[in-house]
Amino acid sequence: MAQTNKIKGPPKGDVRQETLPETVMIGGVAIFVFALFALYPLYFQDKYANMGSAKYDFFKTAYTIFIPVMLLTWVCYLFLKRKELSIKAICQEMLLTDWFVVAYIIVCWISYGLSDYRDAAFWGYDGWFMGVMTQTIFVLIYFFVSRWFLWHWSYWWFIALPSAVVFLLGILHRFNVDPLGMYEGVDESIKILFLSTLGQATWYSSYLCIVFPIAMACYWYQRKKKWSILWGVFLCIAFASVVTQNSDSAFMALGGSFLVLFWLSFEANEYFMRFWELVILCLASFKVIGVLQKIFSERTVRLEGLSTFCSQSTATWILLILAIVVYVGLYLINAKGGLHIEKFCIVRNVLYVLIPIFIVVLVICIYMITTGKITGTFLNDIGYLNFDDKWGNARGFTWKFTVRMYGDYGIREKIFGCGPDAYASAAYAFDSPSLRGFWGDSILACAHNEWMNCLVDIGVLGLVTYLGCFVVTFFVFLKNWKQHPFLVGSAAAIVSYFLHNFFCYQQIICTPIIFVVMGIGIALLRRKDEYV
Repeated sequence: MAQTNKIKGPPKGDVRQETLPETVMIGGVAIFVFALFALYPLYFQDKYANMGSAKYDFFKTAYTIFIPVMLLTWVCYLFLKRKELSIKAICQEMLLTDWFVVAYIIVCWISYGLSDYRDAAFWGYDGWFMGVMTQTIFVLIYFFVSRWFLWHWSYWWFIALPSAVVFLLGILHRFNVDPLGMYEGVDESIKILFLSTLGQATWYSSYLCIVFPIAMACYWYQRKKKWSILWGVFLCIAFASVVTQNSDSAFMALGGSFLVLFWLSFEANEYFMRFWELVILCLASFKVIGVLQKIFSERTVRLEGLSTFCSQSTATWILLILAIVVYVGLYLINAKGGLHIEKFCIVRNVLYVLIPIFIVVLVICIYMITTGKITGTFLNDIGYLNFDDKWGNARGFTWKFTVRMYGDYGIREKIFGCGPDAYASAAYAFDSPSLRGFWGDSILACAHNEWMNCLVDIGVLGLVTYLGCFVVTFFVFLKNWKQHPFLVGSAAAIVSYFLHNFFCYQQIICTPIIFVVMGIGIALLRRKDEYV
C-alpha cells in the first residue's frame, strides 16, 4: 500500500502547451468525458424497445472514435518524448491502482484464451456486451483519463444537470407522468421495470448509485453557500429518486455512501454538521415523496416493501424528527464553542467495529431461519431472512446455482473462469435442465452479483485483481481526500458501486462510468497543481 502515496504522472506545469499530442489527448479526454456524463444518460433511440442496444451503440461510437485517436496520438507523444522516457521511468510513474488494472486485463485475456466459449467471451452475451474486448476498452479509457484528464469547474454542471433530468423523469414515471412518451406500447404490468432514459430499473439504480455519492460529497465538502444550495437541491431530487426507483440494493448503496462520509466527518465540526444536514435532506426527500404518493394515490405506481416503508412509514417520520433534533442540538453546542467532534473518534471507531459483527450475526441468523433452526419468532416473518429460491427476485436460486457451478469447475476454471461474460454459455452447458425448469424460456445471463459473476467468468485470480482495482483506489482517495471534493465523491461512489452490484452486474451504462470516475480521481492526484 505504500506505493499509493507516491503520486507521479505526466510533466508538471501547463502541459497543454508543451506539445501538440498532449493538447490533443487532453482535449480528446475532455470530449469523451463530456459525452459520457452529459449525453450518454439522456440518449435513446426507440424508447424502451431497444434501450440496451441503443446505449451500447452510443458507447461503441464514442470509443471507436476516442480509442484509435488517443492511441495514435499517444504513439506520437512517445516518439517526441523518446529521449526522456524509459521503461524504468514509466514503471516508476505507475501507481498501485495502475498495476491492478493491468493485472486485471491480463487475466481477462488469459481467461479468454483458455475459454471453451471464446465466441461468447469476445464481445460478451448479447445485450450485456461485457466480453474481453469491452473490458479492454474500459481499461484503456481508465488509463487515458487517469493521465490526460484536466479538471475544470464546468464538469460539475456536466455531471449534475443531465443526471438531474434523468432523475426527475424517473420520479415522474413513478407517478405515471410520461412527458417523453417512453411507455407507449409498454404493457401496464411491466411498466415498473423501466424508467427514465436508462431503461431497466436495475440499470437506472446502478447509474443513480454512482452519481448521488459524488453529489453528497460535494455538498458535504463545499464551503461556499451558493454551491451548497445548488447541490442541496440536486440531492433532494436524487434522494427522491432513490426512494421511487424500486431497487432495494440502492438503499444499501446509499447507506455505504453515508458510512464513508460519517467516517470523514469526525475531521472537523463543520463536516459533522453537514453530515447531519445530508441525513435530514435524505429523510425529508423520502417523506415528501410519501406525501405526494398519498395525495396522488390514483397515479402512484405501487412500489415494493422497502421503498414504500421509507416513503410512507411512521418510523421514517420519527427518524427525520430525531435527525432535526440532533442537528439543532449540535448547532447550539457548536455556536457556544463546545463542540469538538475530533475528540469523539473513539465513538466512530467502535461503531465501525460493530458493523462487521452485525454482518456476521445477520448471516448466521439467515442461515438459522432458512434451515429451520429458528422457528416461531418475529424474525421468521421477515422475508429478507429466509434465503429460499425466490429470495431477492430469484437471486436465491441464481446464487446457489452459481456456487454449485463454480464448485464443479476444474483447477483451470477455478483460477481463470469460463471466459469474460461467458456465464450463460457455461451455465447452460453445466445444468441446462435446472435452469430451464426454473427460468423457462428466459435466459440466465449472469449471476446477478457482480463479484460472484466475476469469480465464475474470470476465476479467483480475476476476482482478486478486479476487486483490487476498487479497494486500492478507494484507500488512495480516502488518504488524499482533502485535495479535491471529487476524491471524496469517488471514494463514496466506489463503496456505493460495490454494495449495489452485490445484487447487480456489470453493464454498459454504469461500468464505463465507474472506470472514468476512478480515472478522474487518479488524474486529480497526478495533476494536483493544475486545477482550473
